[in-house]
Formats: sequence, C-alpha cells, structure tokens
Amino acid sequence: MSSEFDGDRAVRHSSEHYDPVGADLDWFIILASASSIFFGFLLKIAVNPPSYLTLFDDSILFTALYALTISTAMFILPIIYHVSNYRRLDVERFLARTRHYAFIGIICVMFAMYLVLGLMLNSKLPAQLAYTLPLLPFIYILFRFLRHIHE
Repeated sequence: MSSEFDGDRAVRHSSEHYDPVGADLDWFIILASASSIFFGFLLKIAVNPPSYLTLFDDSILFTALYALTISTAMFILPIIYHVSNYRRLDVERFLARTRHYAFIGIICVMFAMYLVLGLMLNSKLPAQLAYTLPLLPFIYILFRFLRHIHE
C-alpha cells in the first residue's frame, strides 16, 4: 500500500512536494474574497443609506469603504506580482513582500471592522461608548499577539 493511502501523515507529507508560493497565494485568494464580500455589504449600505445616518456616520462608512478597498488591493497585489514575474520569481523575496502586503491588508480590514462596529453601536449607544466597545476584541488580539511574540 502506498504512503498516499495510509493514515500516517508524517509519512505522507514527507514524500509530497511543498510549494510555499502556492500555499501563500491560497491565503491571499481567501482574504481578497472575504474583504470583497465585506466591501459589497458596506457599499450596499452606502448606496441605500438608512434615514437615521448623519454626516458623521456617512464619513465613517466611507472611511471603512476606503480601508476595505486598500485591503482588497493589498491582498490582490501578490497574485498580480506572481503572475507578472512568474519566469524570474525569487521565492524568498516574494514571500517577504507578501507578508508586508498581508500585514497592511489585515490592518485595513481590522480598521474597517472597528469603524463598522462603532457605526452600528452608535445608533444604539452614546458615541463615546459606541466607539470604545469595538476596541475590546482588537485589544484582546493585540495582547495575544504580543504574548505570542514573547514566547
């Protein structure tokens, strides 16, 4: 029986070819798709705004749309770079660039999520509380990230 069919993952993975470029591009395709869907929902709200949105709410919504536009572009850039430089691709340089693009894209998505959560809570709570509560998940993520770095 070949190692392809037995249950031992170590044996199966040791004989397979690992493609770091392909594995890296898979994440960017998923992230670009997700941020594009999020952009579509916000665009629908911006095109057909509820009657209770103020000028401040509109500016927050448009800022979130711009942040998602930047993040989608950052997630698509590695794919474009890979396609345009496929013949002379330096893998290490490509992986370093994609990490940079991913970091910018993820920061923009987090910023847009914070703004949208604040915008949603602003219709129910006072503004100070509405834009403070959405910080809690991001503070938790920051602490987990910092704890992971120090380990």
